[in-house]
Amino acid sequence: MHIIKNISIIVIPIFIYLILSNFIVNQKDIILITTIATTIIFWATNLIPNFLSSLLFLFSCIIFSLSSKEIIFSGFSSSAFWLVFAGMLIATAIKNVNLTNRVSKYFSNLKNVSYLNLIISITIFSTIFSFIMPSSVGRVVLMVPISIAVANSFGFKENDKGYIGILLAFILTTSMSGFTILPANVPNMILSGLASQIYNYEILYSHYLVTNFVILGFLKNIIIVGLLYYFFNDKPKITNKNRTKVKFDKNEIIVLITIFIMILFWATDFIHKISPSIIAICGILFLGLPFIGIIKTEDLNSVKFSSLLFVATIIGLGSVVANSDFIRTLLSNIIDFYEPSKYEIINYLKVTLFMSLTGIFTTQPTIPAIFTPLAQHISDVTGFNLSQIFMMQVAAYSNIFLSHQAPPLIVGLALAKIKQKYVLKILITTAIITTLFLYPLEYFWIKYLNL
Repeated sequence: MHIIKNISIIVIPIFIYLILSNFIVNQKDIILITTIATTIIFWATNLIPNFLSSLLFLFSCIIFSLSSKEIIFSGFSSSAFWLVFAGMLIATAIKNVNLTNRVSKYFSNLKNVSYLNLIISITIFSTIFSFIMPSSVGRVVLMVPISIAVANSFGFKENDKGYIGILLAFILTTSMSGFTILPANVPNMILSGLASQIYNYEILYSHYLVTNFVILGFLKNIIIVGLLYYFFNDKPKITNKNRTKVKFDKNEIIVLITIFIMILFWATDFIHKISPSIIAICGILFLGLPFIGIIKTEDLNSVKFSSLLFVATIIGLGSVVANSDFIRTLLSNIIDFYEPSKYEIINYLKVTLFMSLTGIFTTQPTIPAIFTPLAQHISDVTGFNLSQIFMMQVAAYSNIFLSHQAPPLIVGLALAKIKQKYVLKILITTAIITTLFLYPLEYFWIKYLNL
């Protein structure tokens, strides 16, 4: 098995390079596409550890000058990277003062506890939290220690089906819901910002929510709940209700107040414009002060740098793709091959699925970064208006086939220490159902709303 893996590591990039050399003239463009495709294959298949795939991508980009150093390493200076770093320490602080156990008690006191009821309750909780806290990565970071405590409170151990299902319920439902709530995810804000900047088109919160939440948020979460129950159904081993009230100690109150203030600033970022990562870092700086002492030196030493490297590389890959003239030209040329059908719903499905599939190679935040500047061109070719093109992008980047496409998922899986094989069967099945059923429903919903 190890021999096959070692051979594959060498053969895959060479094979891709040789194939591409028959279609692409410029040597640097061939190397760029080969590097991106190879990295994504390695991430998706785990042929080699993720940290090694990430380092190989960064090294290849630098050694072959595939982009500027600022773009290649942009992930390390991104808000998402520092939010993940801060989030890991916030999660540690929550665990240090045992707040996770308090939250888990609310779930353990549910009436008529069954695994399905538990997953539904988690989904409702996660969706509501998506409206309160705008940062998807921040939400996931806070959710993971809570989800672990909930799983443990029902007697599930780390490798149990029930344990994995509970953690995935928290991670997936808060991530998927976020795509349909304007300030709740990075791709949403990229789309909104570029639409305003390029076309002077303001995407309203209410317009975005009504258009997308019903089908791509609410119905998709129902599908995810059904799949989680089907794949991970398990019997809660501890169902005794603990109604004993214990007073909050000083450290618990300090962490709660700190998190409340952070959420307050996160929820009002449209007023003060302070980056979510800056807010999170201020929180951990306060909790790490010597006279507070909730975050300690050993907590910093326990941070998994491999996870941070992975997140930074994903963001860097997206930046390299978004800034590649060759890739933008290639996508524009592909759009020019578009041939309209006499059925408008078929045209909607073709355009939306094309944008969605590009996310496998470019990651979700890059979809609006690439296609929003091309929106007018797409509109001219397809006949859809700008508003419809913008909402088609939402349908596209909310449809995730592989976990590397969405940084919040990668962060959640890394923090929860869940293998990608468990989430892939949920993602791929959901993506297929979305393409076959939710996309047509979204089309008719948009027509009903007369957008």
